[in-house]
Amino acid sequence: MVFVRRQLDQSPQTLGEKLRALRRGQAVSLEMMEKDTQIRRSYLQALEKGEYEKLPAPLYARNFIRSYARVLGADEDYFLELYEEECGLCDLIVPMQTPRQKMAKGRLRIWNSFIKFGLLSLILVFAFGYLGWQVKSIVAPPEIVIVSPVNESLTGDATITIEGFVDKDATVYVNGKQVVVNADSTFKTQIDLKKGLNEIMIEAERRYSRRAIIQRNVVFSPESGISRVSFLH
Repeated sequence: MVFVRRQLDQSPQTLGEKLRALRRGQAVSLEMMEKDTQIRRSYLQALEKGEYEKLPAPLYARNFIRSYARVLGADEDYFLELYEEECGLCDLIVPMQTPRQKMAKGRLRIWNSFIKFGLLSLILVFAFGYLGWQVKSIVAPPEIVIVSPVNESLTGDATITIEGFVDKDATVYVNGKQVVVNADSTFKTQIDLKKGLNEIMIEAERRYSRRAIIQRNVVFSPESGISRVSFLH
């Protein structure tokens, strides 16, 4: 009995296989094809593998096939017909974009970038404005109100009471000495007076803030016989 070995038909069937076989038959590398067709190597590989979804659009795929066949001296229309048979619905699956549509899409992208930049700028302006307001409120001197004594007053007593109220969390100094600030933000202390004009400096500050300074001028005159503070005017 005689056995006959039959060769399996291994001829290329798909468009990509035929393109690859044509290229290899002429000993042309992908690098050479990329240079001659001015088509990216990744697109050429996708074309030979039939991975049309990796190509930009059907319009470009057809142009790629024309260039591919033209460089190898093959029939362009023949390979285009194969493409239409294999990918007749590609135009429906991947919408074709004309240069005008791409330009419109590019303009839309620019406008989107402009809007995003504008919103970011607006957010930064508000953020820096809020930060500036916070810094200003931190470094601003606290408000202090002196209830007693009044400025430019006369007294016959050797001591005088300094009292008032101040912003929360502030520290108060009278003539350089710290005084106690109560929970309700009031303070009260007594100081000794010297005969004649006394310049009383009341200061208040918070952490990191500037100092608020108020000066009270009080004249101590034992000979006046005044047992309480009165106006000089």
